[in-house]
Amino acid sequence: MGKGGSRLGAGRPGWRGKTEHCRSLDVRRFASANMLRTGMWSWQWRDAVTGEEVASIGVIGQTYSVVLAYTAGGEAIRTRVPIVRTDCGFGGSRPWFACPSCSRRVALLFLRSRHFACRHCHRLSYGSQAADLCGRAWRRQRKIEARLGPDWRRPPHMHLKTYERLLKAILACERQRDAWLSGAVARLMGGLEALQKRFPNLIGVSD
Repeated sequence: MGKGGSRLGAGRPGWRGKTEHCRSLDVRRFASANMLRTGMWSWQWRDAVTGEEVASIGVIGQTYSVVLAYTAGGEAIRTRVPIVRTDCGFGGSRPWFACPSCSRRVALLFLRSRHFACRHCHRLSYGSQAADLCGRAWRRQRKIEARLGPDWRRPPHMHLKTYERLLKAILACERQRDAWLSGAVARLMGGLEALQKRFPNLIGVSD
């Protein structure tokens, strides 16, 4: 491991708000790799397709904590992360990270804006949560449409204010879905651009 740890997270995050788009550290994997003991270690992130190393970080194991050593944006950063343990029901104990920002007991820490913290401090959500929001918007719209006539027409005897409120609710559902779809398309295009930069001869337009 080089002096000051390894370089990662120097660039601006390509995506915002999703755990899948941030590098993470899992205390369970640290424990499996026997890295929660005194010593100096290195942790690597690898490409899911090629298996190539894409980034690494230095880990200094101490008695009740680990120190993360890395370089981001030309700055050498060292972050101490306490390790806490809870008793298991059948003996032994389970390790947790104590978030460096809020001290919350968590299994995962995420790198964002050059620093590791829990997903709550970084205000991250899981991608599946976003997809579920889209599904809920569809279901909510169907329930509203069931109260209206064909082509969203106002049923007889429905008050105009009620009808207008339902129409606004439908439009809100559509805006929510559009925002999710726009984000999904942006992520897809960004991923294709990243692949094209990495493999310029593999992805391109042929004559």
